[in-house]
Amino acid sequence: MATVVELAARYANFLVHPLPAGPGVCQVCRGPAKDGYPTCWNCHLAGAALGARVADAVVPVSLSLKGGQYAHELWRYKNTTGPQQRYFLTGLAAVLWRFLVLHEGCLARRCGLSGFDTVTTVPSTKGRADHPLREMAGGVVAVTRDRYRDLLTPTPEASALGRVPSPTRYASSALWGANVLLIDDTWVTGNHAQSASAALKAAGAKSVAIVVLGRYLNTGYGTTAAHVEQARLRRFSWESCAMRLGHHGP
Repeated sequence: MATVVELAARYANFLVHPLPAGPGVCQVCRGPAKDGYPTCWNCHLAGAALGARVADAVVPVSLSLKGGQYAHELWRYKNTTGPQQRYFLTGLAAVLWRFLVLHEGCLARRCGLSGFDTVTTVPSTKGRADHPLREMAGGVVAVTRDRYRDLLTPTPEASALGRVPSPTRYASSALWGANVLLIDDTWVTGNHAQSASAALKAAGAKSVAIVVLGRYLNTGYGTTAAHVEQARLRRFSWESCAMRLGHHGP
């Protein structure tokens, strides 16, 4: 049976490190931001709508480019069935597993924590009864399995909200000062994930950090192509940390 490292190895051929936050790069989601602005427009809207209930940190594992292999797999793992779905789910689970082994500690320290005691996922608002992301974090990935709780449910108004950030998109089970690692598969505007963070904090979470498998970008939009070209100058390495300069091991 293949190991996690072996299953994740092929992804290094097409994963793209997000750029570090700074001029032209959103300090929240690492997407393109207009010069002189600390965040992109969508992250600005989420902050305005949700205030302190947005996540304390957001870390994309990789950029996910429209028409690219990674975006293709992130779509297929939840829109195919049978052995094909299992193949993509297993591969992406290895990506998440390896990333967390190497970098979850750095994410916790970024939030001023020793660790995350609870893990949950952003639920679908499209009526998926059994989202494969839940299976991934709650059953396949060993480093999250024992901490996983199925906390969030969409409210009746969730589907009508579109991609607008809203504190009423989700409801959460009660939390008593928990530090929550919230996992999502694809970040387009981020409003679903940030709305989930707001629900968790409203339910009593002390801290929420988001790990997203893919920060989706369309290189045909605005300055995105130049943003991606700059990101691709750095070859992908599993040991390269998204939260601190340089490389490190687990």
